Amino acid sequence: MTFKFQRKRLLLSEKNKNYKAIGYARATKNEFEYLEEQINNLKKEGCSIIFSEFVSLDEEIKPELNKAISCLSKGDELIITKLNRAFKNKKECLVTINKLINKDIKLRTLNGFFTAIDSSKTNSSIFKILYELDNLENKSLNDRKKEPRLHRKLAGNNLGGRPKISPLKESLVIRLRNEGYSYRSIRAQTGIALSTIRRVILEGEL
Repeated sequence: MTFKFQRKRLLLSEKNKNYKAIGYARATKNEFEYLEEQINNLKKEGCSIIFSEFVSLDEEIKPELNKAISCLSKGDELIITKLNRAFKNKKECLVTINKLINKDIKLRTLNGFFTAIDSSKTNSSIFKILYELDNLENKSLNDRKKEPRLHRKLAGNNLGGRPKISPLKESLVIRLRNEGYSYRSIRAQTGIALSTIRRVILEGEL
């Protein structure tokens, strides 16, 4: 009888712990059943609050995810079913993990991934290293793509004999294209021929 009473008190104390488990679920348009399935699994996991939304993984801003993170405090836990429910790539994942760890917040998935906060300094260092390694990998890849073009320039080639434009104008064309402007809009803003604009953008992707 005493054991049952102590066990009951222990369970009550567990429920009264001063931390929250907040869930986040995401699905793309028309995936109603999949979103509902995630929500049910997060409820079973004991999430006190669940934020959910229909949004593409590629969207830069996920409003409900941001709300979930803003509700978290020291010692709390963010729970998702899988990493790809919240993050579109490794870099985005590592950035968020570092932010959470620095605030002593756990991240856990239902398929086994988790970050502990008992040794937050160690964990934070590990994820910062991973983040920097990912940056290094991306920079190295970009440098390798630029090398053939750089060699041709150093050799004095005119990239097929087409008319040259200044590096400043090239960078302007690429920047405008990255900002979503059409080829014709770029021509109107810069006065550069469409054929030259296409060539600069194509070479920028090499």
